[in-house]
Amino acid sequence: MLDLLNLPGIKPVDMRHEGKCLVIVAEPVTVEVPLCGECNIPMHRHGTRKNKFMDTPLYMEPVRLEVQRPRFRCESCGKMSMPELSFLDDKRRATKRLVDVIRQQCLGTTFHALAEQTGVAVNTVKNIARDLIEELSQTVRYETPVIMGIDEVNLAGGYRCVITNLATNNVFDMLEHRTQEHLKPFFKDLPDADKVEWVCTDMWRPFKRSFAQYLPNAKLVIDKFHVVKMASEALEAERKNYQAQLSKEDRIYVKKSIRWLTLKRPGNLTPAEQKALEVVKQAIPALAMAYDFKEAFFCIYDEPDKQSA
Repeated sequence: MLDLLNLPGIKPVDMRHEGKCLVIVAEPVTVEVPLCGECNIPMHRHGTRKNKFMDTPLYMEPVRLEVQRPRFRCESCGKMSMPELSFLDDKRRATKRLVDVIRQQCLGTTFHALAEQTGVAVNTVKNIARDLIEELSQTVRYETPVIMGIDEVNLAGGYRCVITNLATNNVFDMLEHRTQEHLKPFFKDLPDADKVEWVCTDMWRPFKRSFAQYLPNAKLVIDKFHVVKMASEALEAERKNYQAQLSKEDRIYVKKSIRWLTLKRPGNLTPAEQKALEVVKQAIPALAMAYDFKEAFFCIYDEPDKQSA
């Protein structure tokens, strides 16, 4: 049979499909009778044992190896032994090369997708990724950002605090929670804290209270996104105030036809939408005023420099 495995010490003798998995049956190429490690005398054959291990996919299918390994027994002390297979991972029922593949891909795809592709359990993929991250954390040193970003992301059922290096557009760290009891110890233990010159964040007060004490040279900058969002929210409040005076049918019509007209920037409107917006502004003066204020505020950030703004 053609050797599809190219693994030292074994050869394939059979192959079959089980569900979505390709099963390759293999056996040792040669079997040497070992010496007992305790008695230093030759051991005797004591049957075989079928061991199952996952290997790298073939033909876009997960591969499971079934290796018939001979067992040996010492007639003097009763100790059992099986030949070692050098290609197996020390911690998992998988080949070393499969673990290497998972390590290479686990940070760039989902654990579930990788488990589906390789045939291993999702928790096994997670554990391999955890070991890799632990190794990287021991060897990679992140330089404390000069321009630091602080934000949150809703992940796994809760808000996580994300610390970024805005000068390099990289994630610097991620904290389990965004509360002060988690933020303050982080900033207190931050190496080279005096290097941080700017902190860009939103208007959530615990952020500022948590870093102000420990970053002596940092100046606070409110993130543009969170600032301009307030202008859009003020416009939305005026639209909702107008809608509240209408019947249910008219409210639905206004929400569907007016909301996106007023939230879009003028440069993103089609000619037809621009005409519709002018009609709306003439019909609803209060909404027109709120829209003009919103656009005037947005235009501050459109200017090329601070002086023009």
